[in-house]
Amino acid sequence: MFDIEIVNATIVTSTSRYKGSISIKDGKIAAITEFPLNNAQKSIDATGQMLVPGMVDQHVHFMDPAETEREDFIHGSSASAAGGITTVIEHTHAAPVRSVKAYEDKIAHLSNRSLIDYGLTAHVFPEDLGNLKALWEKGVTLFKIFTCTTHGIPTLNNDELFRAFQEIASFDGRCLVHCEDDAITEGNELRLKQANRFDNGLISEWRSETAEDIAVANVALMVRMTGVTATIAHISHPFVIDLIKREQAEGAKLYAEVCPQYLFLTEEDVKEKGPFGKFTPPARSVESSNKLLELVNDGSIQLLSTDHAPSTIEQKQTGTIWDCNFGLPGVETTFPLMLNLVNKGKITLERVVQLYSETPAQVLGLYPKKGCIVVGADADLVLLDLSKQWTIKNEDIISKAGWSPYDGTVCNGKPVMTMVRGNIVYENDKIVAEPGIGKPVSRVKAETENAAPLSI
Repeated sequence: MFDIEIVNATIVTSTSRYKGSISIKDGKIAAITEFPLNNAQKSIDATGQMLVPGMVDQHVHFMDPAETEREDFIHGSSASAAGGITTVIEHTHAAPVRSVKAYEDKIAHLSNRSLIDYGLTAHVFPEDLGNLKALWEKGVTLFKIFTCTTHGIPTLNNDELFRAFQEIASFDGRCLVHCEDDAITEGNELRLKQANRFDNGLISEWRSETAEDIAVANVALMVRMTGVTATIAHISHPFVIDLIKREQAEGAKLYAEVCPQYLFLTEEDVKEKGPFGKFTPPARSVESSNKLLELVNDGSIQLLSTDHAPSTIEQKQTGTIWDCNFGLPGVETTFPLMLNLVNKGKITLERVVQLYSETPAQVLGLYPKKGCIVVGADADLVLLDLSKQWTIKNEDIISKAGWSPYDGTVCNGKPVMTMVRGNIVYENDKIVAEPGIGKPVSRVKAETENAAPLSI
């Protein structure tokens, strides 16, 4: 007998949709059938609903441990479950994982603090070079590298960056690179402060397109030269894609990540929202936002993630625009905002599943355990009501931030049930499970053989 059977669903993958039923046993998908088997302890009728694999968000900051007044894993994973996310890859700037002991300590700390599965990203500081393989073998999912000093994390200069890429490539690791040129952002900051600028418009001038472009061009070239597998984090405007494509065409194992703030916010929103629109790189023009969506649809952008980096309202209002934290909350609104686009005919649900579930799982080496609906995969599943109309409201936000930059946005489409390895953690607008269900993820053995080939 199966544990759970989901019947009469419209099952949606990255390449197909069909009517069917899914049977779950011991946290895994045990059978996929056209008609119900009627042989389970619990039956869930999904008539009129879409069933998709859980989203895999490769770029979140839950601040746990260290800055838990901003966010913690309990709130962050709960918010994620409400947003249809079943796996996150997390890193905390205030307590960066840089050693095997730090990794082990954090995994132990999180043993009873998550409702969804999680991997950990390790930071790469200049002095860590030569010691990265042990972290990868221990279970780190990604290495995060900065080309500018941000959030208190030091930049790697060109020599250090090249050596880091060579080292990570030597054991077929993965890295996520924040690309803004350190010298240019520092120069911009100096000139803006000399001009006594404290207006919200300084954000876009400080963290300029030029700073991003130069860093991406440099990183993309090094990725090709070293053979490392890397993702350019949070692309803010289309020219970055041209730079990435240039090196992809020459064989670079390079991926492009976009975040919702670059699809749904613009530089005018940044000026209007001030601290509540401060993130980096910042949002750009309306034209850039529209073009990025085109690039998402044609496959030029391969990955969607949130870069969830919350601060509370009080924290965002502390000090000047220079002083307050970068970052936005996003895990509980990103998938619903994409469903809004699905209902408007601007993207297909299949493409969203590919962008936010399947491809991240493949790139991270978690596929086919995560990111797909196949027999043997983890039963990480999300039921969607695409007809449900609702409004994003600050007072409903589960994240410790307690606000959203999309407050007041009317959405059509919402996750109504989220299941992690067969455990129902979110149902009908409520968290229905306790922290501790979420477990550390592990890469699939012989990941390059198991992962479906990616088209870049």
